[in-house]
Amino acid sequence: MTYLLPAALFIFFLSSLYFLLVFPREKDERYNLIMMYSFKYAYYALMAMLLATFIFSELLNFEVVNAYFTEAILVDLLISHLAFTLTAIILNKRM
Repeated sequence: MTYLLPAALFIFFLSSLYFLLVFPREKDERYNLIMMYSFKYAYYALMAMLLATFIFSELLNFEVVNAYFTEAILVDLLISHLAFTLTAIILNKRM
């Protein structure tokens, strides 16, 4: 867990910088469309990863309060955030 938390914080920091400095400020139809698709893909990624985590925890007999399970949830959140950020970046470049 000690190596994952600084990496996650660094990724969150970089994505925050992108949204503060590069992402368009005006709230128009393009902005709403990019946010809608980004949140949709991030939500689907999070649900798929959480489902996979719970299925693997049942198959491998992990306890829910186990440190590995907590780390897996953090990885799920990180992947969901990356899906959101990458979708927003790609759609911002295309539109």
